Amino acid sequence: MKKRFLILFLTALFALVGAVLRGLNLINGYEPDTQLPVQGDPAETGLIALCVVAVVALLAFALSFRAQRGILFEEAFGGDSVGFKMISVISGILMIASGAFGLYLAVSQNVMTAIWSFVPLLILWLLAILTGCCMIGIASALSRDRIVEGTASLTIIPMFWACFDLIITFKDNGASPFLGLYAFELLAAIALTYAFYVLAGFLYSTASPSRFVLSAGMSVVLCGVCVGGAAIALLSGSSSVPFSTDTLLRYACFFASGLWLFALLALLSRESNRYTAGKTPEI
Repeated sequence: MKKRFLILFLTALFALVGAVLRGLNLINGYEPDTQLPVQGDPAETGLIALCVVAVVALLAFALSFRAQRGILFEEAFGGDSVGFKMISVISGILMIASGAFGLYLAVSQNVMTAIWSFVPLLILWLLAILTGCCMIGIASALSRDRIVEGTASLTIIPMFWACFDLIITFKDNGASPFLGLYAFELLAAIALTYAFYVLAGFLYSTASPSRFVLSAGMSVVLCGVCVGGAAIALLSGSSSVPFSTDTLLRYACFFASGLWLFALLALLSRESNRYTAGKTPEI
């Protein structure tokens, strides 16, 4: 099996297994009435071990991309890929729809509340909408092979959305002693923030494909853990851990972002992108 396919296969496999483990953890790892964690839940232990293995495996693959340091953005991700454009449109529309619905709920549910009390939610959903537009815009620019200053600016907004989601998650759960309930959301938001930061670095700094492989790969895995685990728990009918509408909308954004980054990872892993910039390898 070629290395490019192995990277994608293992990333998808880690995400799938992680989703199953997270689902089992949400179903059996918390008491329904109190949401107290069950001591020594095997699914949670397995999930932590899986994340460590995923980091090590993706780091090993990332090191093989050191020779591509300094590659141009359009050389790394460019080309008239119908699949990538389709995924970008799907991901973008999902982000836009989730952000719009979240914005509607934030306004309608807080109509009698002082606006400053829910301003963070307004910013979060506006950034989600803009991120969806950026995904579509970047795909369009890559298909035309026209990377201009406006295209570069499109890579910044997704980073701010992910960072703001991280802030909201910590703000809403920081006082909770049950770290296991929201820790993987925090990790997913951190990975997404770093992945989008590295992506912007392709245009604003020296490109580092190694860092992108590691950060994007872990973003896909952790987004799969959060989204897939929640889906399994909901489909099972378990009431151990309830999910608010805001949380489900954020998970929809996680899914869209993870899917889009996975598509970028596939483009970067193409054999045609084996390019040496002639600079010192660095991760």
